[in-house]
Amino acid sequence: MSDLGSFDDDWLLEFQRKSGITDEAALKCLQRDLQVVGKHYRRVIETTPCDLKGSPFNKTLTQRGDWLQSNVINPASRLLASLADEQKPWFSTWPYEKQFDQFPDRERIKADLEAILEFSTLLQRSLRGEQSWDAATNQELRFYIFKDAYAAVRKNLPDFTPKQSIYAELQDEKTKRFVDPFSEAMRHIYAEITGIDEQLVRLIRMVIQDPNWDL
Repeated sequence: MSDLGSFDDDWLLEFQRKSGITDEAALKCLQRDLQVVGKHYRRVIETTPCDLKGSPFNKTLTQRGDWLQSNVINPASRLLASLADEQKPWFSTWPYEKQFDQFPDRERIKADLEAILEFSTLLQRSLRGEQSWDAATNQELRFYIFKDAYAAVRKNLPDFTPKQSIYAELQDEKTKRFVDPFSEAMRHIYAEITGIDEQLVRLIRMVIQDPNWDL
């Protein structure tokens, strides 16, 4: 997985073949910009629950919010309550004092727990907010990868624009894809970051209908 998102020279040659672009200087600038995009999204993918290659695991926003509630927020809240000053007698070690070191620094522990609780509560609130907007990590991540890749293409290859193209059914498949140099090039960029060859029909149709949609 470590090679994904590298946008090396072999990748660039294939991009040149698919796109038909011959401007070597512009292609090199695009390559550098895409390497930044690729590095960013590989870090995101490799640390975020999603269905893309190299992710730690795939969980929905609901599952993540529920996990935080059950495994972090509730236990941290209970532990904080247990460490309150009035609960100290529960930790009495008499008559076993010689078997115990001093109890760990309560104030430091409570401060750490409060920070964890604040972080987890805010994260859960953000996840629930995404749910209310009917968002999903897998779809949202695809959108932003495509958006930033398209921005790099617009910046470095301003004349390489999406056009109405052939919409063809793939041989031996029940899916369709746009068949033209721009669509092939965008899928080539996307696959380099995600490791997945997807048709990206909805996203490509979006830029065909409005090439300035991301501005």
